[in-house]
Amino acid sequence: MSSIYNVRILMYNTINMTKANLQNNLYWQLLKVAINAKHGLMHIAEKHNLTVMQMYTLCLLESDNSIPMNSLSYMLNCDASNVTGLVDKLFQSKFIKREENPNDRRAKMITLTPKGAKLCEKFAEALASYAPPSLQNLSEKDKQQLLALLTKTSLTTADYSTK
Repeated sequence: MSSIYNVRILMYNTINMTKANLQNNLYWQLLKVAINAKHGLMHIAEKHNLTVMQMYTLCLLESDNSIPMNSLSYMLNCDASNVTGLVDKLFQSKFIKREENPNDRRAKMITLTPKGAKLCEKFAEALASYAPPSLQNLSEKDKQQLLALLTKTSLTTADYSTK
């Protein structure tokens, strides 16, 4: 056999082995589901001239609970400069309030406005009726189990308040 043939066989086996490893990898499967879900979320967000991240940011906030912008950075798992851009757009649209932190004038506190809360309700309604193709093969019982597991692994706003 030629060395080129051996290299091709090795490459083929490596690719198949990698795919098999990925197929059995929880994080890979979560990533695939998240990316597929993002397409549907884009359509919902775009109806309101927002990006998915702006929609997500808005829905992380609460009307009666101000959070510091640095906590929002942790929640979004992104750099503070990116959060500033997200917050600016939401602030200009009057979906959030941005105020000085009474304990630290350098820090800003973010709160959902009534207008932002109404939009979050619209997002929740749209998400309730959205049926992504990746979940259509699941029974209602499967969906409830998946929801319970994902809820169990999700952090809440309170989890980030100490960051």
